[in-house]
Formats: sequence, structure tokens, C-alpha cells
Amino acid sequence: MKFLPTGFKCKGTLKLALLSATTLFLLTPSVKAVNPQPQICPSANLLPKRSFDTAKYSVYICRGDNNNALGYYVRISKTDNSKITVPVTSTTGETYIATKGEIAYAVTPYELQVIKNKRVVLKERVNNAIAGDGQPLAKACPEGENIFGEAETKSFIVYICGSNLPTNYIAITRSGNRRIAVPLSSYNSKGEPQANQYIAVNGDIRYVLTRKVLRISDNGQTIIKEKVLRWN
Repeated sequence: MKFLPTGFKCKGTLKLALLSATTLFLLTPSVKAVNPQPQICPSANLLPKRSFDTAKYSVYICRGDNNNALGYYVRISKTDNSKITVPVTSTTGETYIATKGEIAYAVTPYELQVIKNKRVVLKERVNNAIAGDGQPLAKACPEGENIFGEAETKSFIVYICGSNLPTNYIAITRSGNRRIAVPLSSYNSKGEPQANQYIAVNGDIRYVLTRKVLRISDNGQTIIKEKVLRWN
């Protein structure tokens, strides 16, 4: 029986060990290659309970703590990842307001606003509003329907919704986010855009929306008349 030289056995064992170590190094993920998720809330223990997404920002409402029971408003810019964190000072339904000095930050499932010295300096539509359990907070139009028009007045955000044609009048009160949904009884969206008119009737209450004005009447008497500030 022939035996391999001792030196040859040592070299073979060394090569095998080096090969195994190299393979293990290549297969093991580098710790530096794993990017940890950035912390959103002021503390790792304070998880987001609401998230709102706009074209330019991601906004989170974090849970409260002993310092501020109402929680924290966190806004992150999508362009440069700049971040602001402000304690929430008041809530009404799904409306969250955080105030710092002369600036107030407000967010609802429908819009984001920044108000400075009682003047709106930033306003964006909220595209998605999600609760902490992943469920949507609210949608402008019913599932499967499109937005044919969106009007903003002092007190309301109004959506004209439908599948192939406009069929529903949806109004959201800016104070408290109360939702009013009424089927359209008639509409005129032909000709000049300024002549567009949408009418919804619920009993004695009649809603008439044009690109210039929103009128709400009760039994023929106008009870609300507001100028359309913006139309999308």
C-alpha cells in the first residue's frame, strides 16, 4: 500500500480549508451591504399609526408618549429626504394638526396643508392614507370609480365620481372629514368647461356644483354658497 507524502497531505488540506473559507465568505452577506430601515418616529418604541402619501411628501402620525400623548407629526420630503418632526397639538376624527411657533401642519386622508400666519403656504392632495394595520383610511371615490372632477371650497372638498360617466357627488367637510355621498341626478359636462354643472338631490337638499361655485339649498332656500377656490 502506498502512502502519500506527509507534505502533500498538508498542502491538500490547506488548499481545501482556504477554498471552504473563500466560499463561505462569498456566500455570507456582508453586514455593510444591508441598509437598515431609517427610524421614522422620535423613538423606536413609537410606531406610525397613520401614514399619508402625497406627490412630494410622506407624512406619518406616530404614537404618543409621556411627553406628548397625542403623538407626533413626521413629514419626509421625497426629493431630499429632509425630515421635520412636530408634536401633534389637536385631532378631530382623522384630522391631525401639529403647531410649531407660527406654523401649523395639518393632514387629513384627503389633503396636506401647511399654514403660516393663518395663510396656506403649501397644499397637496393625499393620494393614499393608510392606518397602522395596513387598511386604507378613506378614498375619494368608491372602489372602481374614477375622479371626473375635484373642487375645493372654503368648507368642502367635492369629488365627481363614476366609472365610464359621472354618477356620484362626494363631498368631504374640511372640518371633521364628514362624508356626504349623493347620486347625481343630472350633469352637463359638454361644451366649455366653465359651463360644466353637476346636480345631486337628496330629499329637500339640492347640491349644485359648477367650476365657479358650490350651492346647497334646502327646500329651495340657499343655505350654503361658496366660491370654488380650485378645480382639478
